[in-house]
Amino acid sequence: MSVYSIKDLERITSTRAHTIRIWEQRYGLLEPERTGTNIRFYNDDDVKKLLNVCTLLNRGMKISQISQLNQAQMQAEIDRIIGESVQTDEHVEAWINQAIVAISKYDAAAFHRLFAEAIERLGMVHTYEKVLYPLLVRTGLMWTRDALLPAQEHFLSNLIRQKLFAAIDTLPVPENGGQPWVLFLHEGEEHEIGLLFAYYMLVRAGKRAVYLGARVPYTDLLTVANDINPSNIYTFFVSNQPGHHGPALLEQLLNDFPYCEVCYSGDFEPSRSDARIHHIQSIESLLETIKPHTTHAS
Repeated sequence: MSVYSIKDLERITSTRAHTIRIWEQRYGLLEPERTGTNIRFYNDDDVKKLLNVCTLLNRGMKISQISQLNQAQMQAEIDRIIGESVQTDEHVEAWINQAIVAISKYDAAAFHRLFAEAIERLGMVHTYEKVLYPLLVRTGLMWTRDALLPAQEHFLSNLIRQKLFAAIDTLPVPENGGQPWVLFLHEGEEHEIGLLFAYYMLVRAGKRAVYLGARVPYTDLLTVANDINPSNIYTFFVSNQPGHHGPALLEQLLNDFPYCEVCYSGDFEPSRSDARIHHIQSIESLLETIKPHTTHAS
């Protein structure tokens, strides 16, 4: 079982540490253990309970009411929120919080149920934007401090990859989509969910695309590009390791593919100004780049 500080709870649940302390003192909401130096620490069950509390607070319940609920009653309230027909920000927060709980318990059935409900109400594009992306951000905070085990990280990534591949399989293969796009990740990059979603958006927009995936040797990229003469090359930079390879690789792509538009997503600015560079920072900027074939998502 993982161990969390109150600062960890603050980051994971977006609830101030001061507020958590007050809830403990006034309502006995959590009962943390303490170190020999009297520092609070929490476990997985505390995190799950606090996520559920936040969901109910966002729905308008008072903390005094929530504190009186047992575990079954709290879960029943959350199920009712998720099951309501009108979509609100509270529903989205409930989906995200419950997905984190499902991941921590390796509960694939619960994750599939939550995902299916989101798709039914929001569609794939908005589910990615409003649920999956925030979920990845929130769990990313947990991965940073190893609150989620590597196995849980793989569990979540593979669940989302399965969903994206299934969505891609429902799309017709473009036959006259113009020159193809090539999508790849550098040899030092392995988190391909963003790239896979971009592939879904391209195929959905009627574009031809060649998906190479993660950890692609640069020589392989050169071979593919020489064979198919792409119009665009698209990559993601997720790794934040020292000596980050993003700026250097971007420069290399511009030099080696002078006939291509170079698209990238990553938290840095290019070292030079070039009209061929497209820094894609949102779904909207991706849609703008792949016009005119794009139709807006429902």
